[in-house]
Amino acid sequence: MIAYKDSHLQEQLRIFNTLWKAQDDIWQEAARNSGLPETAFWIIYILTIENKAELTQAELCDTWFMPRQTCNSAVKKLEGKGLISLTTHKGAGNIKYLSLTENGVSFANKYITPLTNADISSFSSFTDEERELLLSLMQRQLDYLKKGTEGLWK
Repeated sequence: MIAYKDSHLQEQLRIFNTLWKAQDDIWQEAARNSGLPETAFWIIYILTIENKAELTQAELCDTWFMPRQTCNSAVKKLEGKGLISLTTHKGAGNIKYLSLTENGVSFANKYITPLTNADISSFSSFTDEERELLLSLMQRQLDYLKKGTEGLWK
């Protein structure tokens, strides 16, 4: 049973979550069309948009909230398909660095770049102030959601 009796609030939350899901579905469809599982698609996306030549698996998981085992499985598939390469650096221990291969860059140009450009175009339809407000409100909502769910599954 839902704790709040405010039907207007419930309807607004339903619309918010429906919009969130609709946006996520666009990215899921892009992953399906690319032939990659969603996590693998997101890894290629992240490697495409990050301003780093290489990214560690740990950075990828921590920054993008990916379970380490799921990420590791996706990385192995991407490496097997020749879309990413894994390297280690002398003195860096067991740290693996991910980077796009030439095939990975071609894949990104075909599947990631057009969607990213559409996303940038949609986001740029807002003024800078509107974007800042949207980000601020989303962060605030996330902070409250995190606070409200602390300890629920422990």
